[in-house]
Amino acid sequence: MDITNIRVIDGHNDLAWAARQKLDYGVTGLAGSANGELAPVIAGLHTDLPRLLKGQVGGQFWSVWVDPALRGADQVVATLEQIDWVRRFIAAHPEQLEFTPTAAQMRQALSAGRIASLIGIEGGEQIGGSTAALRQFARLGARYMTLTWSRTTDWADSATDTAQHGGLTDFGKAVVREMNRIGMLVDLAHVSPDTMRAALDESRRPVIVSHSCASALCDHPRNVPDDVLQRIGAGGGVIMVAFVPTFVSQARRDWWESGGLGEGPQVTVQEVADHIEHIRKVAGVHAVGLGADYDGTDDMPAGLEDVSGYPLLLQELADRGWTEEELRGLASENILRVLETVDADYEAFIAGSAGAPAHELVKPVKTVSDSEMPQVLFVVNWATSLPRRFETWFTEAGFKLDIRFGKEVELPKNLDDYAGMVLFGGGLMPDEFENAPWLKQERQLAQEAIDKDIPTLGICLGGQILADVAGGQVKAKTGPKERGSTVIKTTAAGRNDPLISVLGAASPMIENHEDMITRLPESAVLLASSDAIEIQAFRINENVYGLQFHPEVSATDMWGWNAEELAAEGFNLAELCLEAGKNDAANTAAARALAASFSEIMHRYAAG
Repeated sequence: MDITNIRVIDGHNDLAWAARQKLDYGVTGLAGSANGELAPVIAGLHTDLPRLLKGQVGGQFWSVWVDPALRGADQVVATLEQIDWVRRFIAAHPEQLEFTPTAAQMRQALSAGRIASLIGIEGGEQIGGSTAALRQFARLGARYMTLTWSRTTDWADSATDTAQHGGLTDFGKAVVREMNRIGMLVDLAHVSPDTMRAALDESRRPVIVSHSCASALCDHPRNVPDDVLQRIGAGGGVIMVAFVPTFVSQARRDWWESGGLGEGPQVTVQEVADHIEHIRKVAGVHAVGLGADYDGTDDMPAGLEDVSGYPLLLQELADRGWTEEELRGLASENILRVLETVDADYEAFIAGSAGAPAHELVKPVKTVSDSEMPQVLFVVNWATSLPRRFETWFTEAGFKLDIRFGKEVELPKNLDDYAGMVLFGGGLMPDEFENAPWLKQERQLAQEAIDKDIPTLGICLGGQILADVAGGQVKAKTGPKERGSTVIKTTAAGRNDPLISVLGAASPMIENHEDMITRLPESAVLLASSDAIEIQAFRINENVYGLQFHPEVSATDMWGWNAEELAAEGFNLAELCLEAGKNDAANTAAARALAASFSEIMHRYAAG
């Protein structure tokens, strides 16, 4: 069988966000030069136009995704930036790309030899709680929306976060109905199985899964269980198989969960084909497609390292006995059929003949001006341990900050008025009441936070106070010294924790301490360690966290450290700062993600 004339329509590619990071939203450097030579590959990207053509890609849903460090209106703005980039990228390359929001337009572009291009919104948080934003995204050409990303929203449970709603809230169900009305496909990638089932119960149109695999072959929360696969197939939908190694291979998933150290098990084209065949068996040959997730993850299976690899997968399936008609269904016809089922709804909406939205979906979304912003208490213990970037990030996340320097300002008597608390470090031990009399009140606040499970983040001394109050053991200057950039490695519990999981298997953080938590309280869960220090992060109850590392501190801040004191300990400040500078971008990204996750925890607490 000749597979060279089979063109692929892929359901999910994150080039837009990669372009934000690597090109500052530029659209050049991704196409062949005027004389037909291939343009240089931009380091780290899976996608460019020459490789798309080599990979026989005839259509692409360009994903527009927003980092969860952005919240509220910032999510909406960043989504508009992403859509703008996709539209400018297409306009910059009219010979190779064509914007095609309907299946009919996609077929015309395929016939003309161009890559048909559509938009998918990757996360319901990106509408900012407003179906008005959803409708505007549809008017701009978005044809699907993933109901969540990796965080549970106010209205839908994510597969990789704590369930809050048992699937969908009433508003979440209304969002699904509104997507049906305006012709946007409901995408069930990233959502919990209960959310999948609730959306299937609610939707009057076929649904898609834009980039996932089968749970039966790899037990990853991002994959789809068999009962859902069967229902999607029976309803005329399509499951688009991702190439992400930890979704594909159980061995790779187990390696990652055990710490991801060393070289992981190689994942093969054959394993991806196994998922495709399993979904075919459970859901039907009409219900399987491809949604690789290029530029949305680092590694890819051998042979599928970038967008040029699709023919290798098609050939593997042909060798297994797939007919040309079946391969065309997998590659493009199945998703085209699903899109065609909602095109009439979409075209009526764009033409203004779809009727009016339900009244509850046009009311204004409640804003901060309607109620007082939730407060966060910042307890500062040392003049040099003032809040730095956390002050900015928590303000951006919609919190009012109450910053108290214990030496100069009385601490509040309780936490009744607060959505959360951050306890900063500073050269003391948890019981140095003679040097720091306010520590008695800080300890009382820590005890209240533990007793009531109020969101709390204790950093350095703050973490030591939490451990000491809860019954752990803290001893001064008993452990090894760690200074500067340190690799923080998450435990298995940490990689599944709502807060610490944002660090992945490991992230660089700034460390500067010797006083040690030598024993955790019995009620605590160890979440992260480093090579020298076992207890780097822990959790008490659900919402109280202690850290020994310093997410507040950047490489630039380190230049203010005392060089003479460090030299006496055998450390060179300049060397420490230069090493931290190499890791500063990764450090900042991880610290910001940590702040965003803790903000989510505090917002949920405040809402409850």
